[in-house]
Amino acid sequence: MRKEHLFEDGEKVKLKETGEVVTVKHWWFGNEGTPRTIAQYDIVEHPATWFAEYELEPYNV
Repeated sequence: MRKEHLFEDGEKVKLKETGEVVTVKHWWFGNEGTPRTIAQYDIVEHPATWFAEYELEPYNV
């Protein structure tokens, strides 16, 4: 089974909670202590944390 992710390294995205436009540094698949696997993203502007895919949305210029 192939896993999908929405955003690529270097892509601009928006944080859903704040609307801030940020840059994906690195993505990977992980799980949040659940059986389901989700894409997770390091963000250039917030180096001390990562965001789950559902916390991000596409940024359209």
